[in-house]
Amino acid sequence: MAISTGQQNTLQIIATLTSCLSILGSLTIIHSLHRSSALRLPTTLDRLVLTMSVLDVFASFFFSLGELPYTVSAGFCTFQGIGVQVFALSTVLFNSCMAHNLYTWIVKKKDLQSLSSNLRYYLLFSVGLPVLLSIILGANSMFGFASLWCWISAYPTGAGLARFFCFYFFVVLAWIFNLLVFIRVNYSLKRRMRKAKAANLTGNQSVNMDSQNKVTWKMQQYLAVFFVVWFFGLLNRTIQDFSDEDVFWALVLHVLFVPLQGFLNAVVYGGLLETKTIRSWRMYVGWIKKKSNSHASNTYLLDDSAPTSIRPPWSQKPLSQKKPLSLFVSTYNLAEKPTSDISNLSDWLPPGHDVYAIGVQECMTLSTLRSSLSSLLGGPSAYTMFTAEIGPTNTKLGFHGMIAVTIFARKSHCDTGAFYMPTPNTTEIKKGANLVVTNAPNKGAVGVPFVMYDASLCFFTGHFAANSKGRNRLQARLDDSRDTLSKAVVTSDDINFDVHLTCHYTFVFGDLNFRCISSPENVMGLVSEACGETRDGGYGGRKGWRGEAYKNLDPGGENKELDDKAMEKWKAVSKLDELKLVMSHNEIFTNFEEPGHGIPTFPPSFRRKMGRDGDCGDYTDKKVILGAYTTNVKESKAAADPQKTNSPQPPAPTSSNINTSVNMKLKLGERIPSYTDRILYHALPDKSNDIQPKAYELCDACTSSDHRPVSACFEIYVDESIKRGNAGADASGYNSMEEGGLRYMGTKCNFLLRASKIVLTSSELAQGESDNLNPDSDVASLASEVVIVFPLPTEDPLVEERKVHALASALDGVDQSHSDSSNLNYSSRDGKFRTSIKRSDLWKNDKRVSFKQSSTEEGVEIISECRPELGVHALLKVNDIRGECVGQVVVGFGDYLDRITAGKQVTINCTLEMTLGGKKVGELNAVFNVVEVHRLESLGGLNANVV
Repeated sequence: MAISTGQQNTLQIIATLTSCLSILGSLTIIHSLHRSSALRLPTTLDRLVLTMSVLDVFASFFFSLGELPYTVSAGFCTFQGIGVQVFALSTVLFNSCMAHNLYTWIVKKKDLQSLSSNLRYYLLFSVGLPVLLSIILGANSMFGFASLWCWISAYPTGAGLARFFCFYFFVVLAWIFNLLVFIRVNYSLKRRMRKAKAANLTGNQSVNMDSQNKVTWKMQQYLAVFFVVWFFGLLNRTIQDFSDEDVFWALVLHVLFVPLQGFLNAVVYGGLLETKTIRSWRMYVGWIKKKSNSHASNTYLLDDSAPTSIRPPWSQKPLSQKKPLSLFVSTYNLAEKPTSDISNLSDWLPPGHDVYAIGVQECMTLSTLRSSLSSLLGGPSAYTMFTAEIGPTNTKLGFHGMIAVTIFARKSHCDTGAFYMPTPNTTEIKKGANLVVTNAPNKGAVGVPFVMYDASLCFFTGHFAANSKGRNRLQARLDDSRDTLSKAVVTSDDINFDVHLTCHYTFVFGDLNFRCISSPENVMGLVSEACGETRDGGYGGRKGWRGEAYKNLDPGGENKELDDKAMEKWKAVSKLDELKLVMSHNEIFTNFEEPGHGIPTFPPSFRRKMGRDGDCGDYTDKKVILGAYTTNVKESKAAADPQKTNSPQPPAPTSSNINTSVNMKLKLGERIPSYTDRILYHALPDKSNDIQPKAYELCDACTSSDHRPVSACFEIYVDESIKRGNAGADASGYNSMEEGGLRYMGTKCNFLLRASKIVLTSSELAQGESDNLNPDSDVASLASEVVIVFPLPTEDPLVEERKVHALASALDGVDQSHSDSSNLNYSSRDGKFRTSIKRSDLWKNDKRVSFKQSSTEEGVEIISECRPELGVHALLKVNDIRGECVGQVVVGFGDYLDRITAGKQVTINCTLEMTLGGKKVGELNAVFNVVEVHRLESLGGLNANVV
């Protein structure tokens, strides 16, 4: 059917009007984002919406030209065709990228701001693919007039297929992908709300339902707009290709909706109709009435906590009133030996502890080993088992067995709900060979988090890089340790903080592979002298003193005191240890400690001869122990390079120049007895008194491997009145306790935290004292923004709901956080501390401000609902201009809770060590103000200073 001139003119008018409307809508969003950037730092969602709006402007521009380019010249027509192909398809693909971002944020639970780095890949995909297709189409002269504007012409042979496979095929895929994403997101949100409802930690289920319904409604809008915009374009082109004629009504729908995509995207993604300008105009013309800022007090968070005038102050229980839990931690590299070859398991694991955390490396028969250990401890009726592991057992592919951590918790703790296993986000750190898309799991770490009573703990066992072929791979070990702390996420949502800052207690243990740097003769000479002093001074000269020492790991055992002579000998040995060297200079594991005496006071665990050949007697005869360790391994390349083989042994490093050790050349085939198997632990600042390290020892009874087990025990003091788990859970995995969630209801408090006057100073290492560090990495000069998270996710009673409300707020549009003038007013008990918070910020437990603002008196301020029984800590990090973290700290307020909940404002001037992946990068000086506040509205409008 031929289109008349009048109909063609009508189509051109519609196309121009709808395109211009899209351009205006997109430019409004761009203007709003530019204006808001002066008030706050742009978020990941801001950047995504801005990029989409820019793409929409270009696409709408080419649509608005209509048939003009065709009437001017063939070159102009081709230019328009390429523009339509590139930018119209880019908007389709970028919509899917935004859906992927939503999926990663909500379903994969990644930190939203950390996802901003994906924008470059989204752009490369969204623009790169259309450009590539345009080049192919242009090379085949496919661009020409296509009824409404220049695009893929209908005249060349195969044009219909080209239109579909170069454009609408991706539209259909995007429909399917977006639909699946939104279904999965909706399911994830409903699951969160079920967990929150089961936990019953908030009395405001109606608020949760409102936010959930808002999210569902918004996602339905997204799907409807995306489908409608391109459905009529696909319908019209299908009619054209199959009937070889134009249908006017189909063309009208096509030009009405496709060029309108920019405007509709601005409405649903950018909140166009919710910007200040548009809302003011709508009120001016009388479309809507101005809403009152008064809301029912029972529809918001932070409105029903009891004022301190009617609730006594809360205080922590003293240590004498807490319950001590006995914890046994051990690591054992099995050297690929089957469980049947591992003798004396009963000598390795002393019975009677409350919790066992067992890490193994190079394990070929993991399930059999776990079954044997479970039986040894009394079976499932005595202990519940929780597990995690990485790595295959196929040695033909270069793997060496599993890296695994196994937790045995006394069943009585699990049955009563004292033991709670959360669902972690990322607990596998693969550090083996580079496989392009990932790394092999033959090296790396794996972890398990859990909560017992009021204490949150996480355990990571690792197998770090080993020396090979004359190379000292210290730098690789440093990288492995930093990645373990920085890439693991043991909370349900990724908040982009190092793992040891997010749990009360963190344990890293395993074959960390740090070596002694000296000759075997020198190391074992010092070890024999230290063992002699220990035997004579602590064990009455008895030859079986090593077995007695391991007995100190029994429940109730003590960390045997050593006299000054023995300690001086062991300190001389530790000076040869790489791990102690790098820790002493805060290169890794800053603020971590070793149990026992703070250093190993036992012989090296590696590399032992297997079986009876590895018997060292009482370790006091240097010649005997040298013969029990493998100090020379034949390697084919050693004979081929005698110069390297006979190279002099470098002296033990004693300076802060870590680079000397990194670049140190080793004798091929030589194995220096070393403390490769270690146990380290970290406690948050105000939790250090609640953990008491006990004995730290080597087990000589297990002789099947070239390593010996290294074990430690601890006492952790907990408040046994707090039970956050699900009673009667089984051992089927993390999900066994998930649905019940945190079911503990404690004292509800609204805490206001303000961090201000923040000043950064770089560490001496960052200023270039160490050659292997970048002297330009001055954190103070890199600082751009400050992020504060309060409270920790492991302490947050509203952790499940927050993501739902954050998403609901984000879907309101980019300008909502500024257009919302409705505030909630808060005051401290004595009225000296007053503040207000926007309703749009009500559910946020994180806040971002520019570093410049954080250094002022105003600083960064956040109000959160807390349960002091669970702990009260805040996380703070500094990002550079790219959003990359340059340093993190954690601050605890447990020592001040009695004053805070008594209505007194606490001001803390402190200097904190800033770390990144466990490496100290500088110091942060800040003033923290903390006070309990109450809603003035909830007090009936009365002042809150009533005693």
